[in-house]
Amino acid sequence: MSCPVWSSPGTDTLGDLMMESDPDILEWTIHPLREQPGRAVLVLLAMLVSGLMVTLSVPDPQFGLMAGGAAIFFLFLTLNRFFLPSRYRLDANGIAVRYPFGSKSLRWKELRRFPHDHVGGYLTTRARKGIFDTKGISVLFGSRGPEIIPRIKSSMELNS
Repeated sequence: MSCPVWSSPGTDTLGDLMMESDPDILEWTIHPLREQPGRAVLVLLAMLVSGLMVTLSVPDPQFGLMAGGAAIFFLFLTLNRFFLPSRYRLDANGIAVRYPFGSKSLRWKELRRFPHDHVGGYLTTRARKGIFDTKGISVLFGSRGPEIIPRIKSSMELNS
C-alpha cells in the first residue's frame, strides 16, 4: 500500500522516501518488544491471563476458547505498536512514520505543538490540546531522544 506524502524529487510514496539517502534525513526504527524485554514478558502474561479469564467466564467450552482467543487477538491488535516495529523518517519537509498497520506523514509547516518527554512525544497540527486530536503523529525515540528532540524542535521553528 502506498501512501502519498510530501513532495520530494522523484518520489511519491513513503517507501520511496524511506529508501533515500541524504545527510539531512534522520531515520530510526522503534520496536518496544525487543527494547523492553521485562515489560514484554509482563504484557504477554497479562494478555494470557485476560484470555484465560474470558475463556473461563464463558459457560460453553468451545465458545469459551474462541472468546479467549479473540480477546488475546484483540489485545494484540490494540497493542500492535508495542509488538511490531515502527519506522520514522525526518527530513527538511516533514516527518513520516510507518506503523505496523498504516502510515502517516505531516509537513513541518502544518505542525503547531510538540509535547514530549525523554521517551516520546506527539506532533500535532492543533495549537491547543484536545481530546479529539487524531491528526498528529505519536513519536517514540528509543535511546535517541537527545538527537531527535532538538531536530524536531528546530525543524518546527524554521517552518513556523
